[in-house]
Amino acid sequence: MVAHMSLDSIEETMETTGALYLRGVDRHNEWTVSAFIPTGVKFVLLHDVKNDDGIRAFFVDLWEAYVKILLNPFFTVNTPIKSPAFEARVKSIAKRHL
Repeated sequence: MVAHMSLDSIEETMETTGALYLRGVDRHNEWTVSAFIPTGVKFVLLHDVKNDDGIRAFFVDLWEAYVKILLNPFFTVNTPIKSPAFEARVKSIAKRHL
């Protein structure tokens, strides 16, 4: 819910900076919202981690995993990703970088 509420802040920041990686776009209590906005998709992360390089690396690796899913001819675009392998990959990426 917090990440969803931050979408307006993400849109405003995106319009002014034009950057792919938006760190610390919004704060809610002890949580920080960061975003990664490559073409056609928004990745939003709610975190308490202060490791900026780790968060950026997490987003880049997540994007790579997402693109691999999109390239799968059996995946239908704009549908939920229900792959246990993708979920395991995302958890592995999070462990490595966060």
